[in-house]
Amino acid sequence: STADRVVHLYDDQGERKDKFPTRPAEKGQMSYVVRALAFSPDSTRLAVAQSDNIVFVYKLGTEWGEKKSICNKFPQSSAVTCMNWPRTKAHDIIFGLAEGKVKSGQVRSNKAATLYSSESYVVSVASSIDGETIISGHLDGTIYRYTLENHQLAKIVAHPSVPYALDWGEHICAAGNDGKVIFYTDDGNVFQRFDYSYDTSVKEFTVAAFNPAGDTIVIGNFNKFFVYGYNPKRPEWVEKLVKNIENLYSVTALCWKPDGSKVVLGSLCGSVDVFEICLRKARYKGKFEFTYVSISQVIVKELASSLKVAIKSDFGLEISKINIYQDRYVVAHTAETLLLGDLETSRLSEIQWRGSGKEKYDFSSPGVCMIFNAGELTLVEYGSNEILGTCRTEQMSPHLISARLNYSRVKSEEDYHLAIKIIAFLLDPHTICVQDLKTGNSAALINHDAKIDFLELNASATKLLYRDKRRQLMLYNIKTQTKSTLLQFCSYVQWVPNSDVVVAQSRNNLNVWYNIDDPDKVTVYNIKGEVEEIERNKNGTEVIVNEGMSTVSYALDEPLIEFGFALESRNLARAVEILEPLNNTPEIEANWKALAEIALEEQNLRVAEQCYSALGDVGKSRYLHKVNKLCDKHKAETAQEGIQSYLVQAKLSALEKQFHRAEAILLDQNDVEEAMEMYQELHRWDEIINIAEKRKHPKLHDLKANYFNWLLQTNQEEKAAEVKARDGDYPGAISLYLKGKLPARAAALVSKYNINNSDIMEKIASALQAAEMHEKAGEFFEKLDMPEKALESYVKGNAYRKAVDLARRNYPTYIAKLEEKWGDYLVSQKQMDASVNHFIEAGAYQKAIEAAINARQWTKAVQLLGQQSQDVAKPYYKHIAKHYADIRQLDQAEKFYMKAGAFNDVFEMLTSNNKWEQAYRFACKNMPDTEVTLLYTKQAQKLESEGLLKEAEKMYLTVNEADLAINMYKKAQQYDNMIKLVAKYRKDVLKEAHISLAQQFDADGKFKEAEHHFVEAGAWKMAVDIYRKKNMWDEALRLAKAYGGPKEIAEVARKWAETHAGKGGGSDLLMKQGLVEAALEFEVEQRNYDAAFRLAEAHCRHRLNDVHLSYALYLEDENRWKEAEEEFIKAGRAQEAVNMYEHQGDFYSALRVARQYAPDMVHEILSSQAKYHIDRGEFQKAEQCLLAAKLPEKAVEMYANARMRNDAIRVARDHAPHLVSKVTTIDEATGAEDMKQTARVLEQSRDYIKAINAYLSISQDVTNDFDLLEEVWERAVQLAMTYDKDRCQQIIMLVSQRLKGIQRYDAAADMYAGIGQYEEAIKCYIEGKDFKRAKEMVMSIKNTEIEAKLRNLVENEEKKYLKGKGDYTSLMPLDRDGARDLILAGGDWEGALEKVKGNPQMLSEILLKCTTNMTEEGHFAQALKIFSVYGSPADPAFFTIYKTLCVEVLAECEDEEIYDLRTVLKLLLDNMYDRNSPITKEFERYFRIIQLLYLKNQCKNKNQRGLYTKICVSLLRYTNEVRVDKAFYDAGVACQEEGWLNMAFIFLNRYLDIADAIQDPDTGAAALGDNTDFEGTDIPTYNIPLPDNNITDNDTRDRLRDWVLQVSMDHRVEQKLSTRHCDSCGVDIYIANLQCPNCGFAWEPCLVTGFPVMRGSEVACTNCDRPANKNEW
Repeated sequence: STADRVVHLYDDQGERKDKFPTRPAEKGQMSYVVRALAFSPDSTRLAVAQSDNIVFVYKLGTEWGEKKSICNKFPQSSAVTCMNWPRTKAHDIIFGLAEGKVKSGQVRSNKAATLYSSESYVVSVASSIDGETIISGHLDGTIYRYTLENHQLAKIVAHPSVPYALDWGEHICAAGNDGKVIFYTDDGNVFQRFDYSYDTSVKEFTVAAFNPAGDTIVIGNFNKFFVYGYNPKRPEWVEKLVKNIENLYSVTALCWKPDGSKVVLGSLCGSVDVFEICLRKARYKGKFEFTYVSISQVIVKELASSLKVAIKSDFGLEISKINIYQDRYVVAHTAETLLLGDLETSRLSEIQWRGSGKEKYDFSSPGVCMIFNAGELTLVEYGSNEILGTCRTEQMSPHLISARLNYSRVKSEEDYHLAIKIIAFLLDPHTICVQDLKTGNSAALINHDAKIDFLELNASATKLLYRDKRRQLMLYNIKTQTKSTLLQFCSYVQWVPNSDVVVAQSRNNLNVWYNIDDPDKVTVYNIKGEVEEIERNKNGTEVIVNEGMSTVSYALDEPLIEFGFALESRNLARAVEILEPLNNTPEIEANWKALAEIALEEQNLRVAEQCYSALGDVGKSRYLHKVNKLCDKHKAETAQEGIQSYLVQAKLSALEKQFHRAEAILLDQNDVEEAMEMYQELHRWDEIINIAEKRKHPKLHDLKANYFNWLLQTNQEEKAAEVKARDGDYPGAISLYLKGKLPARAAALVSKYNINNSDIMEKIASALQAAEMHEKAGEFFEKLDMPEKALESYVKGNAYRKAVDLARRNYPTYIAKLEEKWGDYLVSQKQMDASVNHFIEAGAYQKAIEAAINARQWTKAVQLLGQQSQDVAKPYYKHIAKHYADIRQLDQAEKFYMKAGAFNDVFEMLTSNNKWEQAYRFACKNMPDTEVTLLYTKQAQKLESEGLLKEAEKMYLTVNEADLAINMYKKAQQYDNMIKLVAKYRKDVLKEAHISLAQQFDADGKFKEAEHHFVEAGAWKMAVDIYRKKNMWDEALRLAKAYGGPKEIAEVARKWAETHAGKGGGSDLLMKQGLVEAALEFEVEQRNYDAAFRLAEAHCRHRLNDVHLSYALYLEDENRWKEAEEEFIKAGRAQEAVNMYEHQGDFYSALRVARQYAPDMVHEILSSQAKYHIDRGEFQKAEQCLLAAKLPEKAVEMYANARMRNDAIRVARDHAPHLVSKVTTIDEATGAEDMKQTARVLEQSRDYIKAINAYLSISQDVTNDFDLLEEVWERAVQLAMTYDKDRCQQIIMLVSQRLKGIQRYDAAADMYAGIGQYEEAIKCYIEGKDFKRAKEMVMSIKNTEIEAKLRNLVENEEKKYLKGKGDYTSLMPLDRDGARDLILAGGDWEGALEKVKGNPQMLSEILLKCTTNMTEEGHFAQALKIFSVYGSPADPAFFTIYKTLCVEVLAECEDEEIYDLRTVLKLLLDNMYDRNSPITKEFERYFRIIQLLYLKNQCKNKNQRGLYTKICVSLLRYTNEVRVDKAFYDAGVACQEEGWLNMAFIFLNRYLDIADAIQDPDTGAAALGDNTDFEGTDIPTYNIPLPDNNITDNDTRDRLRDWVLQVSMDHRVEQKLSTRHCDSCGVDIYIANLQCPNCGFAWEPCLVTGFPVMRGSEVACTNCDRPANKNEW
């Protein structure tokens, strides 16, 4: 607003769009000024505070140019000085007055209320970020704080100057004319101060404004404004910017854009400036722009549409990362929260979140984001800052999770509880859980017998479709908890969007259910393709079908689809409109029925009447018609809605068969006649009489008489007798009961009212006997003092307790016989345990023993057997031993088997429990060796016949019969297991076994299996041959590529091509395979040289010379010498042409070609020609050739060899003077010493060249004295270095080669090094195994490339040498993996671990390999022993092994394994430093469980029953880890023995439920029954893993059931868990709870028993510092 009182409106780009003048409080008074402006939170209204004592609220509208009107005005008694409209208070405007009052303008009531008053002029007001609290600044510097909700006022601070600039964000900021900016806490304490009083350029601070996030503030000054930002990490406010603007003058107004991206500044001179505020900007995938307006707020802008959405952390946390999925859904991260939003609906959420960074997001469900993290699914509803719900599932496919939010019934905030929020997901592949997200409770649990691959909820979340792997489509009604099969062979299914219509495909049929409530009503279309999708738009709904080359659309019945949507949205009138014009088909009938039910539910009776009329249900239609008349009548009489009439409500209740409710409604209105008439129509006379009696109806007597007569006429004696009894006519009632053959009722009446009429009692007793109700008859005979007949009746009725009591009083001698009969009866009733004591009382000990055994009372049976002879006891001992064997108490079983003399049974028991070593020791101790072997073999054969091959294998191997085990697997065709055994025990025939199996598979046509075994045998080429023989060339080529080199690949490819050679397509085939060079070679082999030249020219010019060479060789074979010569030359192989002519003896042509193309070969040709002449004795011609070749030495040698000394001397003299002495002396020397002396003479005569040659002429052929040879050769080198430098290098190379030949490697290396041949020198050191000097020489090389190459060479050769030598100690620094493989080469794990015991790092690696191998092979006990000996490293690589060992040991609970695992976990936890990490917590939990199991065994062995019982009860909280049935069984039995009968009853009852679930796995969790007994306890009740078989037999379970049933009838035993008072809140909680379910208070578990450690009884272990209860400690 400007000084002329006009309000100007601008858009967010700063362009003025509209303006309007303000109005004065009184017409004509224009002397006012506008003091403040404030937009409403939705920006549709504008509040204007004026100095003429009024606040106007103008309605702006939503479009530019709309007419501005005043919608509220708040006149005041003094001038309005300042104003604020809180962001969260749409109907409250806060303003201050010159008289010191602060008021609230209430928009709804158009009234202003005084919030509080002060004595000082109000200069500024501001609100907190949440809008619940306001502050005001006053002329005296006082700042007040006022809470709107509880109306609390507080003076929080006295500011040192007038706080004109006042606002509230993260802190309260106040500034004035003293040049100081002060930030206060909410309580008025100074948080931070900025002092500019020393700066003369800083004038008065006039106005302040926080951004919407509250972490940035702009404060106006003269010609400038200040910007401060809050740093929450330190925390402190930081001056970010001082913006100087010349000629701006004082800043008079400030305002932020609601998204915090811009700030608008108004000045004294009338300028309005817009500043864009952002920390930074970023582009996302070229589609979106992120503008960071603060650390906690980002504006996301879609570049294509310019759509903007502001993302803000309500916690003020820094937004660190933003992602946008599907160009619609935004996910942003802060350190502690997660922000989610839908850009289309602008609905945003922020939830507390500390994720792993590996979360996966799914946006397939409308209105909901699903977050998968570590097996947990979290659901967040857009627009809600609370997590909607969580669940555990491993299935992440959107087809296996469906979430729906249904707000169709929510019309207002009061109806929010009617919203439906449901998710359906898989608990496991066979179980669907439907969960109510509002309550967190399970709405349904659906077990299915096949794997489920699809599920989806309808839009209203009332029905669920799911399909299994067998393509069976099912429908589940969540409301009625019923399921039905819709379709078989279903390949596609989907709900039509926004409807309850289902579309599914089965083969060539398209099935459509327009009313899914009636699944039998289905519309079928015949189609030819596969359904792709369903498209629904304003024009209709179509199913798109892909028919191969084209797609076809099938239109669905849109009215029926709309009907479903109308039902869902409860638009019943629209539903009737849709159905009325349609013909009456089965689908339409189903829709009318569904509409009728909903109409009744909504109490829309006219629609319901119309529906039943359309359905032809005349009865309900007429009934509702009458009810509607009642409605009309009530409305006409009272002007109220007819549905409110009590008669209407009663009629509707009766229609729903809720007659008692209808009766209550009528009687509440005292309409007795109507209630009686209702029951009369139903023929419910007893209800009529009840009403008449209650209301004292005048015709009560007549009604009763008529009712009694009617009962007699209809032969309802029982009812008539009840009437008589109620009237006090007991003899009449008894007579009627006896007439109706109900003597028991008559007897009950006698007992109840103590009737002592002997005639009546005799009649009743006779009737009871006639009805075989002997016990009742016995009681009556007793009353009649007829004990003999009473005793007889009791025995006939099996009422032995009463019979025994009677016998004790009257017939004591019959007691023993009665006790035995009682025991026999109990046995016949399967109550074995109860019969034992009766047999003992009767002295029938053998029967007592049998009953005790059948009742599973083993201890009692053993006690009784101790009193019997050995012959009598033996069979029973065997029964008892078998029981202990079944419950895996093997020591006890063995003891009783031994007493029974059943040694073979002991052996079978131990082997069946995998106690192979113990069985072997037992057999060896008690049986001959031959019998042991025979017994093991027979047992193995028995197991083999039963298909238990693994167990049979162990038996065979125990007695060293590996061949039998191998043969067993071969017969069973389990070739993998067979090969494993062969590899372990018959390594020498492993290759032959693989080849034999491969050949067998080949014969059976199983080529893939044959290939596998050929490859394993290293004979992959044989597999290639198989494929070649079968013309499976693709497979053959694949194998060659996998295992062969380029040569083998080309060979197979060429052979394949050869099969196409006759068809002319061989090379084409190779070209298709990309084998260009193979195609070229194929054409060459086929001698198709023209084609070969074309291929080479086109695809591989580098092979053109090869083709020319091949062609030349072909021409040579054809004796076409000249053409061959040309091709050799084209191939660049002129030497080959020369060789060709040499071979033919055509030296002339050879010389011609050589002189032209290979001059270097001329001498060679002449030498060859000379040799040719020498072989023919033509020495003169040979001499000429050698001289022409400048080889006079050869000529001399030729003559010398031919003993033509004169010619030799001649040639030497003329052409090689240096050979004269040789010819004359060397030839005459006969031994090495002579030759050495000759050379020395030549040296002394200074003929050094000859001397060198003489030294070099001494070779191994002359002598075997290697020292002499080394000496003369080194001398030759020394002379050459001084006197024959031209040949020096050549001589050194020659000498070095010779020294290597005599294994003088060091000397040879020195020679090579001297001439710079380092590589050769190093190779010499390598051959001499002097790797140290080789490395030293490598280090001396300056060229890094050569140095690296040679260093690798030396290291590789040294590794090979050390591996061959077996020196793993020296190899370890060079090759850890190689050293480790060398250590493990023998397969001796313990030996390997001993070797590396002193090397912690290598020990850890070997230990990891060892224990991994053992756990994979199932040797868990060995792995535990290894860990206990060599330690438990806290390396994450071992954590999976530790977990596996924990799971396996807890599944079996062997004592020794528990002890070892306890040791291992203790060592592991001692080695783990991060005590708060999740993995440490997990292993600590396992340790607590193992510790309890260990103490449980100790207590049991030492007969500490009380501690044992408590530990068993504590272990129940870990039934997700330990075996659940054993845990409940042990706890129940322990409590039973300890006398805790209530706990024993609960636990054993739970055990029986678990046993039933195990026995019938199809029922799954449903068999576990009700979990209410365990509510509020820490005992798991859901997702409990069930074992495969029961730990007890049927007899034991029957005994337990009898006991449980017996206790359930005993009212002295409370059928609930024992409780105690919570120390914190006093509520009764389960005695073993570690946390109170009411207040959350937690107790530490007792170290000894696992029970909670109670206050005042706590002691601590001096070793581990863990707490325990003092008594238990």
